[in-house]
Amino acid sequence: MVWQSLFLASLLVLTACTQHLQVKQAAQPLSQPKLIEQATDHIDQLLTFHTVHPSEWQQNQNSVGYLSELDNQGMPVSDKVYTVALSRLIYGLAYRSAENPANLTKAKAAAAFQLQHMLGEDRHGQYFLSWVSPTAKDSGTRLDIWQQAYGLCGLVELYRQTGDQQLLQTIHRLHSALVSRFQDQQYGGFWGAYELTDGPEVGSKSLQSLMYPVTAYLANLWLADETNRDNYQAILQQHIELLSEIGWNQQQQWVNVKFDDQWQPCESSEQAVCSSVSPGHNFQLAALLMRAAEWPFMTVAQQQQLQQQGERMVDATLAKPIYGPTGIAGGFAQSFDPLSNEANDSRKAWWQHCEAIIALSLVPTQQGNRDKLLRFFLAHFQDQQFGGEYFFVDADNQPETTENKGNVGKSAYHSVEMLRFL
Repeated sequence: MVWQSLFLASLLVLTACTQHLQVKQAAQPLSQPKLIEQATDHIDQLLTFHTVHPSEWQQNQNSVGYLSELDNQGMPVSDKVYTVALSRLIYGLAYRSAENPANLTKAKAAAAFQLQHMLGEDRHGQYFLSWVSPTAKDSGTRLDIWQQAYGLCGLVELYRQTGDQQLLQTIHRLHSALVSRFQDQQYGGFWGAYELTDGPEVGSKSLQSLMYPVTAYLANLWLADETNRDNYQAILQQHIELLSEIGWNQQQQWVNVKFDDQWQPCESSEQAVCSSVSPGHNFQLAALLMRAAEWPFMTVAQQQQLQQQGERMVDATLAKPIYGPTGIAGGFAQSFDPLSNEANDSRKAWWQHCEAIIALSLVPTQQGNRDKLLRFFLAHFQDQQFGGEYFFVDADNQPETTENKGNVGKSAYHSVEMLRFL
């Protein structure tokens, strides 16, 4: 009887391990060397495009901020350095530093600039200023989760590449202050905004306030900071469980974008549409759930459920009328009415295609569509004349050259993240 009990116990462990392995095998790398080479070349020229113009507010070569607002030809349109744009650039430079050590030097100098010049402080600790220039800096009192979370994006990737313990201590302080401000102790998750004078902003909860802290830095910090993983797992698990439960509108087959303070979704009706929806957020949520399916602190049942849920979201989004007669190979429009499924903005946004390519990479049956969409992205969003990448192409796939290629948030993040998952 003892050996039978041992056999059954071993069988249960083997089954659980096999199921977990099946989840982990979901991500499929690119098998076509030419596509990989093209995607890599795109990222490298993009990093070059955004590092041509360092700020004049530069103390020495060890502290360099890069101008954020760049026009279609790559020329600066202001002297501002924005936190999100700079942090996302640090992320890209750090990620590509193994192949190009000069990128690591730039990433370290940009991070030094961010930490020296782009921080404010309140009773919780330090926070990120939205922007600085040689003559002024952001003086607003409203902090939003998007800028605060993405302010940590580059620093965390730089730590992942270097293992710099002093940098990690700084990350810990900034992370703790962010959690102290934004975490809702009663209903869970994060508030979308925080007033320095009044505290959390009522009515600010959204899909982004649940999703962006995880995608911007927390998932990567958990990956990189192995010694302190316990510090992040509760937040990660809570956000994923909330997203799995309330992030998806099963009836409309779109994400829920807005929530009340108790995390009840705002329901669109014919009388009032709560918010337009985007395929990009559908794909981004699906990808995050499938990524969470690989986290070992989730139960095996949760892992299976998250992978399956993410795959269903991808299938549901691809089944919608989001693209033209050429199908997924022609890209998709950026904004829709959740009730009618009609496009209310037919332009195609670069970041949404990056998020779709990531999501398709995590579904074994979608590799053909992944490759089609990647070819479209590389053919239409990269500017062969002036470099960089367009923010939008129109419904006929012509670039919108009046839209700045660099702005408050656009530098290199989404495209680098796409390459990382490829």
